[in-house]
Amino acid sequence: MRFSTGYHAFVVLALLAGGVDRVSSVLYGDEQYGDIEGGRFWAFTSAGIAIVNPESCSVEKTITKGPDGSFLPSQWYDGIYMEKQTSLKASNDRRSLSHPEKEAGLVMINSGITVEDGHENPGGGTGEVYTISADPKDYDNAVKSVVKVGGRPVHSYGVYTRNEFWTHSDLTGEFFVISLDDLDGHSGDPVAAKVAEAHHGKLLWDENSHLERHGFATSTGERFLFVIDMEEKKQIGAYNFTDDLGFLPYPNYCQGLHAISYSEKNNHVYTECTAGGGTLEFDVSNPDNPVFVHQHKEATGALYETPDGYAVLAADKGGNKLHVFKPNGTGEKSSIDFVVDVPGHPSTPTFYPKSGGALNPSSYIACMPLTENTNKNNMDVSGSGELKCDYYGCSQATTADDVASGVCLYDATSERNLQEATLEDMTAVENGEAPFGNACAHCTNPDHFDEDGVCVCTPFCGSCADPNYDASQTGVRCVDLGDVFDNGLDETVLIKGAGAVKQGSPYAYSPQCGFGRTYRTSKRGGIYSASVAHIPFNSLQIINMKTQEHKCAVPLPGSPDRVIYVPPQPSQHTGVVKSISEGLSGGGIAGIVIGSLAVMGIITLVVSWRGGGGASHSDGIDHPSNTVGAIKEPGDSAVDVNEGNMIA
Repeated sequence: MRFSTGYHAFVVLALLAGGVDRVSSVLYGDEQYGDIEGGRFWAFTSAGIAIVNPESCSVEKTITKGPDGSFLPSQWYDGIYMEKQTSLKASNDRRSLSHPEKEAGLVMINSGITVEDGHENPGGGTGEVYTISADPKDYDNAVKSVVKVGGRPVHSYGVYTRNEFWTHSDLTGEFFVISLDDLDGHSGDPVAAKVAEAHHGKLLWDENSHLERHGFATSTGERFLFVIDMEEKKQIGAYNFTDDLGFLPYPNYCQGLHAISYSEKNNHVYTECTAGGGTLEFDVSNPDNPVFVHQHKEATGALYETPDGYAVLAADKGGNKLHVFKPNGTGEKSSIDFVVDVPGHPSTPTFYPKSGGALNPSSYIACMPLTENTNKNNMDVSGSGELKCDYYGCSQATTADDVASGVCLYDATSERNLQEATLEDMTAVENGEAPFGNACAHCTNPDHFDEDGVCVCTPFCGSCADPNYDASQTGVRCVDLGDVFDNGLDETVLIKGAGAVKQGSPYAYSPQCGFGRTYRTSKRGGIYSASVAHIPFNSLQIINMKTQEHKCAVPLPGSPDRVIYVPPQPSQHTGVVKSISEGLSGGGIAGIVIGSLAVMGIITLVVSWRGGGGASHSDGIDHPSNTVGAIKEPGDSAVDVNEGNMIA
């Protein structure tokens, strides 16, 4: 391994004998860089890219143009930060956290805009992957390439053990692979993750030697677990789990799989059923031939292995829970040892290492940005603050209070359509007769009928309600996993004021005035976690994970979709870089970050071994941050909620 001396060098120590066959969390591919302090958060917005300094809570630079001078996409899907690795053997540390050839890192991200040219997917449009230099010297010409892939590329992964970027096209049901050695196009034929039909899907890959060659993929619309040869880049198996489900309570029950995670402790894969069905567990000790182990019907959600491999977590957005799976022996079903309450529809967790880190199992703080609906016109009209309407339920209003709380009344014969009344129905409406009940008062006014004599009973329900947002009682929730495992803690700390997101737009198959699923991305960088927010204004919400406090809200020039953490680059000479060394994933690797000062050829090495752990609240009580008098709009200085003042 080579070490960069232009700005910083990294020394990686193996703390376990031969500690290279590590237990590590399921990867997007850039989680490890969150252990390096001093970097920047890149927010991808409708106006381009905003590069945010979490210490000063300011936007340092915006990037708005592509290589040909055209504007960047106005919508973004998943992306990651990558550094080209020089040692890719399984016996070496593959998270070198260095710049081996003094090269700057890259940000690779999917555009959210489909170009309708039929290049990769005739009739379905073409997606694009942007490769952007992370070197500040390149900011004025940052976009290095734009690669055409299949349409609607949503999820992406930095398979750094192979120096490859994998992205999944929802319109073709395939993975497109881009090598860091050739950023001008994808390599070879796409990798199929389907049998007959293309659907949304995800990839599981892992660093350990057992899965060095194998990956697994999901499809939300086909009952298969796909086996991928990562070397040959092709599908080599499709396990049909239909018979493992037994009796199907309804036709689309567990119609496919979505989230996926892996535990090296038992060589099991965990997958999230779509359209109900909980979590399916498979034994992949022989990765060519998965074996069904168990269906955990009572637990579902987005699946993530803790960085130390101690447990697998399921962030249950709909159920407002965090389910904790404890891996048991190979071939044995895992036990669900703990269930933590997480009100507010939690999104993807980030993990902060407490004192002890890799040597102290599950010594992590997990923080999850909330995605709940904050529109007051979808809340209980009585003023209780109870949410009455969102993606998880907003139908069959029966009373005037239901209607005033934004609940919809749907046609019982066609549940996707709002209930209508005709002029001939006026008497039945006024008398509260079926099917109108007391939820169609809107149609007692003749002026509310259209030219065809038709009136919609609840035209301002669901996502059609007038926006009136209040994010003061939501934000981010955190939990001390050590306290969960040691003491059975089942509550989370609410960090109030850390923003909210607008609800997802309805799909083509959604009910009228319905909602789509709502996502909110976050990334960790050092002690900070940053999540996107639209409410109370377009912003990057930054929390201090160590203290579990809201640090600031940084106004952004556009509506944010994604955030990526970029560690310090070789060309940056701003001081000594620190690493949260005890937080390196892998159960056996700790990084010591060495900063360099080039003066008369003398390099001063500064080792930061952070200890002591962070303060955490385990009393289950909400801990609001200090308030600030005024809400600042984009273009103003950031609001520092802990200092109670403005940051220039």
